[in-house]
Amino acid sequence: MATALVREGAQVLFTATDRMALQEAVEQSGGTADQTAIHVANLASPNEVDSVIDAAHRAFGGVDVLVNNAGVSVGSLRSDFWQNPLRYWDVPDADFRKFFEINLFQAARLIALVTPEMRARQWGRIVNVTTSLSTMLASGIGPYGCSKAALEALTSTMAGDLAGSGVTANVLAPGGPADTRMIPDGAGVAREALIPADCMAAPMVWLASNASDGVTGKRFLGVKWDAKLPPDEAAAKAGAAVAWTGFGDQAKMPDRGSQRAE
Repeated sequence: MATALVREGAQVLFTATDRMALQEAVEQSGGTADQTAIHVANLASPNEVDSVIDAAHRAFGGVDVLVNNAGVSVGSLRSDFWQNPLRYWDVPDADFRKFFEINLFQAARLIALVTPEMRARQWGRIVNVTTSLSTMLASGIGPYGCSKAALEALTSTMAGDLAGSGVTANVLAPGGPADTRMIPDGAGVAREALIPADCMAAPMVWLASNASDGVTGKRFLGVKWDAKLPPDEAAAKAGAAVAWTGFGDQAKMPDRGSQRAE
């Protein structure tokens, strides 16, 4: 996703825990020196979260688009989880907390840090990378699924709170198991059976652009994005209501989505 944004002319801060991987990604993007910057940070450490936004300000003067793509998967606890499911009673409390710390709490912290400047400019994009709704409910991957479900629910809350501000909040997910380092080689699944990670590129570019103005509180699946269609049509095909907001029990809650954010 970051590479696609660079190729569209965006200035992008690449951040991860592995400096060599970051350097490789920047080289692959073909970005110029004033277009790309690298910042090594481990979001498992709360003290390093703020440093990501500080680095973006030093490099580019601010943040227009925040992509919460950091995450920890069940593969970090059990490499063969595909064939040997990780039951919830086998997950130590500390590991459960780690999943929520990285997949939810640190994302929420980054969002809180960039929201004031986005609201002041009356334009901004917050894109949270979650997972398939079925994965959130699946057995054998409890810490991952429920932490991503919480991030998805938070996205719905954010979209309502930001209504009318010019800042949008949406979810982007591959639409199934994707060919990334989140699924280790020892997981027991053929890599050719996984969804190509670059399916996220085109929808990410669209979400980061003015073309998606006013689109908020939605979830988009990369695997359903048809690059042969005009972007707006592809978005309509790949998009749905965020989280569970399209289900009937949503009617029990008062509709405050039309209120302008203060």
